[in-house]
Amino acid sequence: MKNEPSGEYYDWTITGKPERPWLLPYHQSLVYKVMNCVKDAQGNMKQVYLTFEQTLEVIRKVYHMTCGMPQVIYLTGWQYEGHDSKYPSWAQANRHLMRAEDDTPEQSLRWLMREARKYNTSVSLHINMFDAYPESPLWGLYVEKDIIAKDEEGKVIPGKEWSGMVSYQLSYTQEWKLGLAQKRIDDLIEMLPELKESKTIHIDAFLGARPMDQQGLISPYLGYTKAEEAATQRKIYRYWRDRGIDVTSEWVYGLRDDRFVGLQPWAWHQGDKIEDLPDDLYCTSPMKVEFRAAAENPTELLEQFCLKVVPWYYKNNTAAVKGKQQMIDGDDICMPALWRKDRSLIAYSRQGYDSKTWEPPPDWKGVKKASVSRITLTGPNEAGEVDVCGGNVTLSVGSGEALLITPVQ
Repeated sequence: MKNEPSGEYYDWTITGKPERPWLLPYHQSLVYKVMNCVKDAQGNMKQVYLTFEQTLEVIRKVYHMTCGMPQVIYLTGWQYEGHDSKYPSWAQANRHLMRAEDDTPEQSLRWLMREARKYNTSVSLHINMFDAYPESPLWGLYVEKDIIAKDEEGKVIPGKEWSGMVSYQLSYTQEWKLGLAQKRIDDLIEMLPELKESKTIHIDAFLGARPMDQQGLISPYLGYTKAEEAATQRKIYRYWRDRGIDVTSEWVYGLRDDRFVGLQPWAWHQGDKIEDLPDDLYCTSPMKVEFRAAAENPTELLEQFCLKVVPWYYKNNTAAVKGKQQMIDGDDICMPALWRKDRSLIAYSRQGYDSKTWEPPPDWKGVKKASVSRITLTGPNEAGEVDVCGGNVTLSVGSGEALLITPVQ
């Protein structure tokens, strides 16, 4: 194939950096999933959790809760009848999620991807390149071309059951050699050109072995080795990247012989498998969220954001002048919101306190007064001003309350 990407192993230890710079700052973003819809055991839509329009409401609320932190979200169940529906095909968006004013579900999905940019958010998709189901429009072709994994006698091999339906796995290498993996990718980008603006895609279950036979070949009938299949996976990572899209995935290790360090910037699971790596090379989110409602337990979300995400973001930001001030005291924090341009601090307390004094960072030098706003899901609520005395600020914070403290010019 002309200009075919390489399947060679990337040795990240030579530079300590990804093969190509990531297109998004995953280590400086809140990355999460939205479960839009699930199917039933017959392959029909079972339940809609969030339509495309309702998903924008989630994005808006998280934007306000995080005071504008960059977001990256992956939509699960965006296609056909819901999560896992009709894989390996991605040829149709979920009609149950569309807006009334649109003619097609694809129009509604594209609208969401564009509107989300107003809230510093990249919206992309949760897809699958390994699983297949008999109700898929691609099933007959993929069986005929021996892409679906078969035993040595040429019979398709059933895999795990998901949502009451038996899955089947496919050979990455066979699909690639026939040009059908590339076609799936190209057709999806053509259908949803906003993906190139989102700059990311999430591939679920991007594994190197069938879950029901972890030691065997993916397709004994074809005989491709695990090393050959892994090399094809590297081609897939690079093919997406050539089109201006990073690939994230569910796993780091597990049914894989390679962590794909330098090719995959973010993983949904297994942060313990990448603790030896810097977050700007390979990371996971400190806050695991998969929304199934417009506001899932906002009290817990706010606590996780303040006590997990804000310190994580601060640690990963190497450009700011930070100073040596105390910013964390048990379950109380007063930390710079470094993604903002206005030198704001975020103060939070799990138990609440009266009149605790904090030292702001060095860039607060000369500040005499600061505005105080309560952080809510609908935006900041003004709560007055505080004096900055002797270079310090004294705050009172309620239980489970978060405040945005901003220098007054």
